[in-house]
Amino acid sequence: MGKNVEIRSEQSSDQSPATGGSSDLNFKRYYPAIILTIAALFFAYDIVADILVDRESVIHVLIESLVFFAVSTLAVVELKRASRLSAEVLQGQDQIARLSGELLTVMRNQFTEWELSPSESEVALLLIKGLSMKEISEARQVKEKTVRQQATGIYVKSQCAGRHELAAYFIEDLMSHEAL
Repeated sequence: MGKNVEIRSEQSSDQSPATGGSSDLNFKRYYPAIILTIAALFFAYDIVADILVDRESVIHVLIESLVFFAVSTLAVVELKRASRLSAEVLQGQDQIARLSGELLTVMRNQFTEWELSPSESEVALLLIKGLSMKEISEARQVKEKTVRQQATGIYVKSQCAGRHELAAYFIEDLMSHEAL
């Protein structure tokens, strides 16, 4: 039973599936900037070494200086891009969390309108999540027959033919006409 059966109205940001492994992802966004910074430091060192040793021509030092400034500029641009991307990801994660909470609120309100009992509401959420009757009975520590009876009551009160129609009742509102 590898499915998460916990029902929560809010998730903390460090537990959200959307943020799982985000520190690795954030670091990977900065790889190009890090590499460009290392290259800029190499060119800066080479330029200083060439000037101090005075064995390279002026043209060589000028070309290395141009490359240094180009690489430095690219590093700054890449750092800004990575920072902007990180901000956009955080904004998207916030929006997903907010919408998840709103969906759960909409679902709970509809369950109230259908006059589902607290037990039926919990079973309905687990059915929508896709858990089997056996998984729900194990999670709720009740007999599978009890879960089946509650599911039947849910379908009658909601006027849905089954779990798929129950899930579709909430999901179809999320889908825009443009996505079809």
